[in-house]
Amino acid sequence: MLSFFRRRRLCLGMGVVMCMVVGMVVWGVRSFPRVTPAVFVVTPRRFQPRVQEELTTQPGTEAPPERLWHLDLKGGAPKVAIVESLMALAARAGATGVLVEWEDMFPYTGPLTNLSAHNAYSMVEVKRIVAAAESVGLQLIHLMQSLGHLEYVLKLPQWTELREGEGPSEACPSNPHTSLLIMQALEQLLAVAPATHVHIGADEVYTLGKCQLCKARELPPLQLYVDYLVMVAKKVKERWGVRVLVWDDMLRHAPIHTLRSLAPLVEPVVWAYGPDVTKLVPPYILRSYATIFPRVWLAPAFKGANGPRAIMPDAGRHAANTLAWVEVGQRLKQYSGLGVAGMVITGWSRYDHFAVLCELLPPSTPSLVLTLLVASRGFLTPAVLRDTHALLECPPHVIVQPSRDPLLWSTRDCSFPGANVATFLHRYARLRRDVRQLRRQVDEVSGWLTPYNVRHNFSSPSRVREGTSELESLMAALRDLEDEVEAVLTQYLNPSTVTEWREQHLTPLNLTLTSLSHMTHGLLARTTWPRRPLEWHPPFHTMPPPPPPPPPA
Repeated sequence: MLSFFRRRRLCLGMGVVMCMVVGMVVWGVRSFPRVTPAVFVVTPRRFQPRVQEELTTQPGTEAPPERLWHLDLKGGAPKVAIVESLMALAARAGATGVLVEWEDMFPYTGPLTNLSAHNAYSMVEVKRIVAAAESVGLQLIHLMQSLGHLEYVLKLPQWTELREGEGPSEACPSNPHTSLLIMQALEQLLAVAPATHVHIGADEVYTLGKCQLCKARELPPLQLYVDYLVMVAKKVKERWGVRVLVWDDMLRHAPIHTLRSLAPLVEPVVWAYGPDVTKLVPPYILRSYATIFPRVWLAPAFKGANGPRAIMPDAGRHAANTLAWVEVGQRLKQYSGLGVAGMVITGWSRYDHFAVLCELLPPSTPSLVLTLLVASRGFLTPAVLRDTHALLECPPHVIVQPSRDPLLWSTRDCSFPGANVATFLHRYARLRRDVRQLRRQVDEVSGWLTPYNVRHNFSSPSRVREGTSELESLMAALRDLEDEVEAVLTQYLNPSTVTEWREQHLTPLNLTLTSLSHMTHGLLARTTWPRRPLEWHPPFHTMPPPPPPPPPA
């Protein structure tokens, strides 16, 4: 047995060794560079629906009988495998149909070939989308704009003669080739996927009665609009025997006698986005519709309705919007006899053909699921939130609570297709916030990094370093996102859409940080400065004269 003194010396020796080991570990942690976390990549997979009994709630008796998911393909069109997965998930959440707005992503042929984008779906891919809807019991309805929002057509030299005004947004209702084009496009759509309904759009037609053909008719703009809808709806119903849907915003302030000609031909889709839908659509408008149209549809949104540059949908706002429409529909059905055929839950990908991308579809899946559940249940309760949690396949620690987390960032830890895009966007949103804060600090707060300092190359190096201390770390974080955008977004979107998203979101951050870096390096390069007063430099170049207006047509 060791003596007391020998045991004491041994313990002291072991203590010294342990201190040395801890010191080496600490030194090593500080010496080695920080390792950037690996890119979080999840392989897209098919959604495997669970058995019905696992959901807490069942569809409510007062819920709209039809719930259509609006699949807008004019921006950020997903890969077909992703659409197939989302079809199954939407059906599981309560959708009964899908309203597909193909725009330029359909592979038109013959005289309409130029309507298709260069990266449009192939016919094989279109048939896969149609089959995916059929396989999960969703009726597929085509949305073919017929008057407004025809930018993808009217921008092309081939169809400039159809423009109503100088811009390519609206077509001329008096030109017979306008309706001919719409009928030719619908012919190709319905040949691939026959449907019981057709949506002819016709919203936001702000330019009417401007061209010579329309002026010659000497009719008010609203009458031009209604006459055109009557003609197109008649042609569509006679040719295919379908029910015709139309956006209602242009009809809201039309007199009743003007609307009566539309009553047997169309079903208005009444849209308004926000928790209080009665601000945009007062009840008296719906009561008027109830006296004229046998059926109307109500339209909230699950994305694309909260700013043209939004990156994630406000799921809390959209759920409240959906619930408001459910309640308004129930109330007016009971007291005014309003025939509610169903609900169209819109999900715009751009505000129009020329706008930038708004929220991408894959990371918007939680908002889609929540709004569909609210529409199909007829209420928003903790049980509906639990169903959302289950359908998104969230782990136990994730809490779906839109009142506290309106963008549902917490669901990025779940397993729905697009969860890793939400993780990527969360990092991007934080970086964008930090870059904007730095830019604001430089532009509005700092007294050593102003345009005056830069123009004269006159500032305090220590103050410059202090004011831009986060610049290098922000540039490193941006480089990480540049790598991740390829690894993550290409799982869901075609390469051109990934490039477009990068240019719209990451390039501005790169320009800001690069500009700050050049400015900083220029100020820090100087070691001596002149005596005052400093030489004056003109701050701006002379602006060139504006270009001459184009010659009259």
